[in-house]
Amino acid sequence: MSTQLPALEPLLSQIARQDAVWQAEKDLKALGSAGVDGLVEIRRGGPGALRRHALHALAMLGAGDALDDRDRRALERLVRIKLLDDRPLDEHLPFIWFAVPAATYEGVFEALGLHDRIPATMAMGMSAMYHDTAVTTGPDGEERTVHRIFVTPEFAGWRMLFGGLVFKDAEETLARISAHCGQAHFYFRDAYDDEHGWAIAERGRVVRSFHTYREPAWTGDPMPWEAPQTEDEHGGPGPYEPNASCETNANEVARALTVDPEQIDEDTPMTGHGWLAVTAPGVGHGPFPGALAI
Repeated sequence: MSTQLPALEPLLSQIARQDAVWQAEKDLKALGSAGVDGLVEIRRGGPGALRRHALHALAMLGAGDALDDRDRRALERLVRIKLLDDRPLDEHLPFIWFAVPAATYEGVFEALGLHDRIPATMAMGMSAMYHDTAVTTGPDGEERTVHRIFVTPEFAGWRMLFGGLVFKDAEETLARISAHCGQAHFYFRDAYDDEHGWAIAERGRVVRSFHTYREPAWTGDPMPWEAPQTEDEHGGPGPYEPNASCETNANEVARALTVDPEQIDEDTPMTGHGWLAVTAPGVGHGPFPGALAI
């Protein structure tokens, strides 16, 4: 039985309570490596009532690498079972994402240099986005920042990408993805629905983009599906940027061209399963803190 049990037992009991889980995570981290060792002991020797909570706690601490092969196989079996009836989430997805054609989405892994891809349910992928960045020590002993990316299942012919990497050099990353996938889209809005942006890249080049507060707001020539800004019934007398259009809402553009994650529901066609992958080799998913929902 774990020598850390007296300290761990009340914390593991808190994990089951939604109102106490964050404090439990903080207290578990304060125990350091001794806490991790104690959790591993509980996984191996019990008490049985705490084994499930100990697994949850190891994930919260980013100590997935401490799991033995039996625990890893158990988690893999659970994921495979859950994938059989995986469905979209009721909750809103993040406000920033890439979209690529489902037919060519495999190019994403090469374009972004992704590694250690594992099948992931929607719940698993989106919970991973709460902790999508980790700092690890590289082979040279230097610290390096590693990102985790969630590639969604196919929705209505498109797959979306979420994760910390999406925020960095978005249009440059978009162009690189389009070189491997033929085309790629980028969308974002802020939580207040005040700032919007979108961009479209084809064969390695951004061909059209918009950003609410950028000067100039538009790049590239208007596309055939865009309505000129002079046709905006709510617009003023001008003057207008020569390449401006009415398409300033990222979600509406996504809805027209690809898929709007906020509009996905049980009626949205969904095919295949999602993937979690990381941006550096040999890192795996262990260093990322936070428990993954399945």
